[in-house]
Amino acid sequence: MSLPKTFPLKAANGTTIEIPSVGYGTWSSGENDWAKDATLTALKEGYRHIDGAWMYGVDESVGAAIKESGIPREEIFVTSKAWPNFFAPENVEICLDHVLKATQLDYIDLFLVHWPVTFKPISREALLKAQTGHGKSQEDKGILQENGAIVVDWGHTSTPIARKAGHEGSFVPTWKAMQELVKKGKVRAIGVSNFSIADIEELLPHSKEIPISCNQIEVHPWLPQTELIEFARKHDILTTCYSPFAGQKKDGQTLLKDGTVLALAEKNGMDVGQILQSWAVQRGTVPLGKSATPSRIKSNLQVRKLSDEDFKALDALKLEGDEGRTVNPSKTWGVALY
Repeated sequence: MSLPKTFPLKAANGTTIEIPSVGYGTWSSGENDWAKDATLTALKEGYRHIDGAWMYGVDESVGAAIKESGIPREEIFVTSKAWPNFFAPENVEICLDHVLKATQLDYIDLFLVHWPVTFKPISREALLKAQTGHGKSQEDKGILQENGAIVVDWGHTSTPIARKAGHEGSFVPTWKAMQELVKKGKVRAIGVSNFSIADIEELLPHSKEIPISCNQIEVHPWLPQTELIEFARKHDILTTCYSPFAGQKKDGQTLLKDGTVLALAEKNGMDVGQILQSWAVQRGTVPLGKSATPSRIKSNLQVRKLSDEDFKALDALKLEGDEGRTVNPSKTWGVALY
């Protein structure tokens, strides 16, 4: 049985736009310089949703792939994200302009703030010259450091996070700056990434005309994030899912080699990535699987509806606490995000 090809995405002034229900993720693809070829393969195989971010350092490659594909721009849904050192309200547009210049696109379909925490920049001039991607330093990215540690701008950090760290802050001014990008026509919709329920609640009163369209979070059977997804759905916020194949547990086990996943994939005539993407779409969320292998890029797009029994079997793989989490910046930045 088939699953939806698109989901409605709430946009400005009560309108909706369609977002493809499966996206192609480009996170970390710049490390081996295969972003252009992989993105071009994805587009040729039928993907019409490309997920990127300024931090990934692949904007030029993604833009080149879109141009070379020959597919009309309006048929491709492009997501990007601003990194936290651009989150002071006067600097948000700088990050977007970097993305537009590198991709050679006139607009971004969905622009997200990457995290609910803000970093202090070295200076506005440093942000204007900022570069990112594999091998670039925090200084190259325009991020201020003291004694080798990133300096947090608590005043523009989400209130719940700032207060947990003993500071006062608010993400509202940054969010209002994001809304201005919609009014200027540079982006069609805006949203957040890695936001908790409390982080989202801070913004809801300020999101009437230009809403929170999306929350992009890590989601897979080990980390289903059901409560957060249901909260978002209640407020017409779509959830997009990075790392839908998860990473490694402390003992080295991976979800792609989990016995239940392998058995269900074989039972359904799918490969493991395909069944995990199918599970995500069946939940009403958008998976953003990534691969450099052409055959897997193709199969990851071919989602199919699972039986209730098989769907529930994947649900049952949930791990307790943060055991299944792939990305936990609290350990890197010393900021209590979760």
